[in-house]
Amino acid sequence: MDSEKTRLQLPLLTEFLLDTILFAMEDQSDTYYLDLSTGEVVSDQERRMLEWETDENVEEITDDERYIDIPDWQPSDGFLVMEKFANQVRNPIYKGKLIEALQAGKGVFRRFKDIIGEQPSLEREWFTFKDEQIKSEVYTWYREHDGALQLLELDLEPEELTDDILQEDFVIGSSSDELPLEEILALQTSLREEMQKGNATQRHALLLLEPKLQNLQEAQFLYARTGEGELAGFISYEIREEHTVEILFFGNKREYRGMGLFRFLFDHFCRQAARKGYTTVIVGLAGEALSLDKLFTPLGSTTISKQIELNTNAWNESHPSTESAFL
Repeated sequence: MDSEKTRLQLPLLTEFLLDTILFAMEDQSDTYYLDLSTGEVVSDQERRMLEWETDENVEEITDDERYIDIPDWQPSDGFLVMEKFANQVRNPIYKGKLIEALQAGKGVFRRFKDIIGEQPSLEREWFTFKDEQIKSEVYTWYREHDGALQLLELDLEPEELTDDILQEDFVIGSSSDELPLEEILALQTSLREEMQKGNATQRHALLLLEPKLQNLQEAQFLYARTGEGELAGFISYEIREEHTVEILFFGNKREYRGMGLFRFLFDHFCRQAARKGYTTVIVGLAGEALSLDKLFTPLGSTTISKQIELNTNAWNESHPSTESAFL
């Protein structure tokens, strides 16, 4: 029966499934689950009805194995997103209005919505920002349950509209400017510790990255600072040959993820590289960064290397033993 259980895994995260999960997360009137047997989102009532049905293919699978909770999203989560958005609004008048509305107590959500509605461009930015924040929760949830995202025809980064927000909120610097090497190395250490404390895939990805991380002091950098001067993220790279550069490592602070900051940084990096005559960029993806593959494949990128992790029992149980040949 083990072979039956192994087929219960997260389904491909299609656009339709993502939209269904997002709807369920914001619906406070019911509890929802992802049915790993069918790959569908079901309500608590639908789940109880399904439990009465008999499926001989999954009869040995417990409900705890078949159903997983969709990401939790409470009104308090929505409030935090509103607060985060308000603090990054550049227009001082609307920034003040939004912060004041959030501190007013009862009727917060209505007042916030009314103020946002006064300015169409601000309203568009809000919906884009909110959409990316809640999608980020789903992506993180998938990583926690599956080790790596399996995405189909999804935009992993925000729409171009968000670039205007990022352009206002972040300042790009490079090795030619005053280099905050100590800050970058501190962020690098923090990211390494985060990967070390993560799941097995993250820890194994760190093993692959470690040799590159030892030489970052000799690398060149592109980095992003907030308007207040805080280091938010960076890309480190090395020149490999006349027209080729390799990205060694990249990362953003946790509070700046899900905003499209990597794509924003990478866009600046590519344009600077092209101006300097570099026509080829080598990017290594590992761990959670595997999901960024969808950012590059539409551009005709070429896979030049791939590393996998495999459970030895999975191989041994699927193939007859050949050890006797060595006896």
